[in-house]
Amino acid sequence: RMRAKQPALCRRGLAVLLVLLLALCPAGVQAETYHTLKNGSKGNAVLRLKERLHELGYILFDDFTNQYDNVTREYIITLQQVNGLTPDGIATPELQAFMFSDACLPKPVPVPSSALPPPAGENPPLLDTDGYLAPGQAPYLYASREEGAWTYVDADVRVEVRRYADEAIPRIWLEASIRVRDPARFTAMVNRGAKAGSKSIILSKPTTIAEKNRAVFAFSDDFFGYRLYNRQAGGIVIRNGFVWSDKTRSAAAKTWPPLDVLAIFGDGSMKTFVSDAHTPQEYLDMGAVSTLAFGPILVQDGVLCEDVKNWNGTDRQPRMALGITADGTIRVLDVLGRRTDSRGASIPWIAEQMVALGCVEALNLDGGNTTCMIFNGEIINRELNVKAKDIRTLNAMMGVTFPEEETENTEQ
Repeated sequence: RMRAKQPALCRRGLAVLLVLLLALCPAGVQAETYHTLKNGSKGNAVLRLKERLHELGYILFDDFTNQYDNVTREYIITLQQVNGLTPDGIATPELQAFMFSDACLPKPVPVPSSALPPPAGENPPLLDTDGYLAPGQAPYLYASREEGAWTYVDADVRVEVRRYADEAIPRIWLEASIRVRDPARFTAMVNRGAKAGSKSIILSKPTTIAEKNRAVFAFSDDFFGYRLYNRQAGGIVIRNGFVWSDKTRSAAAKTWPPLDVLAIFGDGSMKTFVSDAHTPQEYLDMGAVSTLAFGPILVQDGVLCEDVKNWNGTDRQPRMALGITADGTIRVLDVLGRRTDSRGASIPWIAEQMVALGCVEALNLDGGNTTCMIFNGEIINRELNVKAKDIRTLNAMMGVTFPEEETENTEQ
């Protein structure tokens, strides 16, 4: 009888030994327990992968699906880059085993900064202690598409634009930093009808709007004219004290776009609000000069906005965002998309980027083919030979104006 029981005891002993061996084995030995996951994969294995990405800080929020999509691929690429691996966006069995080990590095927490890059060009101007043009110099302008660097400085305004790229995603984006000593120099640029009080929606090329308003730098806004023209809720829209729209959506609606608001005040400060927080008159009474309505809110009171998680599943698209840092530096982020060398960005990505840029308040603006960024009359977020028919007409932009009747010291 004792001999009859030995095989069962041996089997149990072997099972215990196998469990111990698996627990002690290095990650590479356990790789065979995983299956390759990539674009198009779905199921519980993808869900576990995303849970681990969330634990490591690569995914911001925990309301994810079991689909392995383009955004998931992007998270994997970022993890591979952080850990010094080939960034191909494929979760091989070996990569998954590594991810679930203690050797995998979490995503670094960005250190927010409101610092501006130094002026571009071989012979940059002298700056005063506040970072503007030192006395006795003519306004300085430098533009190099090849370098991806643009600078404008005068006694009251400084604009720095830089182009960045991540070929593994692939993604190209522009970061603009603006400081203004005179808040009036950062302004809304709106096509207006000749009749007083007119709310006619007049569309024109963005370069025309920039030229008419003598803009050294301009970018597309919330494109409120599109919604008004199509008899949709425009959101709470004020431009330079003029109320264009007072109809908005409930903050609980979660309809795209949510029509959240970024209010720009006369002293140059900015503040975000949910779509139905205030009426136009209340904003005016608070000292707002202009309000932009699109959303969602990306950063509020210095913290990544919780509402971003409701748009966690957004695909990569061309996007534009506007925000401000604690010291009053205006940040504009323009992500290129719908092209082979740049696939755009998700809402969580641009939210994280605005945090990294030091924004304490930031709002997502209209995206897609509307996005436009102009420096000294040239569209810099499109190819140099972009065709006029491929440039979407707009009714308004935001931007920084040249000073009155001064000649620029131009370096090309």
